[in-house]
This record gives sequence, C-alpha cells and structure tokens, in this order.
Amino acid sequence: MPEEKERSSDEELQKLLKKSADVEDFPDVPLDEFTPPTDEEWKAACEALLKGAPFEKKMFTKTYEGITFDPMYTRKAYGGHPAEGSYARHGDYLRGVDAAGYIGKPWGIAQACDETLPAENNELLRHENDKGATIYHIVLDTASRAGVDARQAEKVGDTGTSVTTVGDMHVLLTGLDLAKFPLYVYTGANAVPLLALVAAARRAAGEDMKNVRGIVGADPIGTLVTDGKLPASLDSYYDSLAAAARWATVNAPHLRTVFVRSDVCSGGSERCTGGSRRFSPRRRRICAPSVSAGLTIDAAASQIAFAFSMGRNFFLQIAKLRAVRRSGHRS
Repeated sequence: MPEEKERSSDEELQKLLKKSADVEDFPDVPLDEFTPPTDEEWKAACEALLKGAPFEKKMFTKTYEGITFDPMYTRKAYGGHPAEGSYARHGDYLRGVDAAGYIGKPWGIAQACDETLPAENNELLRHENDKGATIYHIVLDTASRAGVDARQAEKVGDTGTSVTTVGDMHVLLTGLDLAKFPLYVYTGANAVPLLALVAAARRAAGEDMKNVRGIVGADPIGTLVTDGKLPASLDSYYDSLAAAARWATVNAPHLRTVFVRSDVCSGGSERCTGGSRRFSPRRRRICAPSVSAGLTIDAAASQIAFAFSMGRNFFLQIAKLRAVRRSGHRS
C-alpha cells in the first residue's frame, strides 16, 4: 500500500536523523586538493561560457538606485568593511542590538488582518495566530485612523477594521494573548484616541497595560505624505506624539507609540536609499517634543518603531538596514 510505504520511509528517515544526531566525532576533511582560482582565471572561464558576449555588459548588474553589482565578491573586496570585526550589541549596532542575535527571539510573523467588523477581525487574528503568526497585526480603516465616528464616515471598512467605541475595541481584542504576542497597529497621524480605546478595553476586561507589548503608533509625517494634508497643524500632532509617549512610558513600558514609516516614500516610487536618508532627520524631529515634555532622550527614542520596505535583493536590503543602524547610532 502507498500509505504504508510512505510511513515506512518516514520511520527510516527518523532513525537516520536520530543516528546522525548522536555522532559527535567527525573526521577532518582537507580541502587543499582544490586550488583557489585567481580572478583572471575565473574571468577567462566566464568569457569562454559567454561565447563572445561582452563580459562587462553581461556580468555587471546596475540597480535602479544606480549601484553596480560585481559578478562575484571575494575577501579582497570585503577587506576594510565597517562590519568587519564587529559584533552584535557593539559599536554602531551593525549586527543588531541583541548579543544572542535572533536565537532566543526570532523574527516575528505579522500577517495583516483587515476584516471590517471587529468580531470578524478578532476571529481572523486568532486564526492567523493558530496558524503560526506571532504578532497581532490589526489594520484599521481610514475613518478609525482619522478618529471619525463610523456613523459619520464616508466609507466604513475601506482599508481595514472599523473601531469607534470601547465596545468595538473590546470585541476586537477579546481572547488575544497580549502578554505573549505583540500588537502591531498603525493609528494614522495621532495615536492618542486608539491608545485610549485599547487601555479602556483592557481596563473593562480587568487587565492593565503593563504587559502589553508591540506598537500602537502614529506617524503624522507619513500621513501628510500619503494624504497630502492634515486636519490640524503638524506641531499639534507632535504634541500628541509627546503626550502618548509620556503616558506609555509610565503605563505601558513595553509599548511603542511613535511609528516612523519609510514605506510611504518607497510606495511613491522613491528609490531604496531615499527613505533611509530621511530616517535620522525625522527621528530627531519627533524626539524633540517628547524631550521638551520631560522625557529623557533615551526614553523618547525607545518609543519609536521604524518600518522599512524591503525589496527582492536580499543583500542590498541588509546593506540599507545596516546604513540605517549606523545613521541612527550617530544621530
């Protein structure tokens, strides 16, 4: 029977894996029989395979950002790189802020959940969590992000779930393990209204905000770039950022309330490096009101979360994130 053969194969595989796991002594495998080719030899072999096509035209790749990739990188090209000899949680934090890397704390999985009704979105959030998501990513509709009552909104549920009252938020969060899995909510230009709803819903459920982690954050500049206007002055939104940050520092120490999103620029066809260049000025501008409101610079900076769009070229994106880390460390 096919099923019995498949079961037998699985059992044999498990036995082999267990046997290999018990092996501790491995013989040395010398590699001196392979002579490393020189750059000239490698290029000659490539030209032979190209059959007359120009090497410089076929083997060098120019990106949209104007960066030209070599066909192959060796240790010679890597020498003197800023990341050489660096370690996680040291220097410019090029390799991250955690000395253990992502061994104990792997990358989170945040599947966007955007059902219109809070009850339906709650069901979707719990379903995604059961299937492996490790972050509750709640997408709000335009009216909820703008603080508009659903009864007065032009469109309800256009981009996500509609939340107007404490009851709506209570339904949305019911059954979610917020002490174990972080929240991820972009609130638009002002985090205070949605943050108040989350805190009130938690209080109604007999819980506080002390163990709630993640982001319930606002980005007034991102909203301005996306919508082309703000209902109030930019300074008033900066004051709201400071108020939310000050409240969260005391009442929700594991929650971030400021969300600097570079994807609003890359979504408008800006080059990969554009949003990164604007990272440090935006961070300094956002920190200033919080510091003026009485927070230390460290407390103000710890309230900020960042979002960067990632392209398909893995190494280019890693280079971008490392450049952002260096820029953030120096600013």
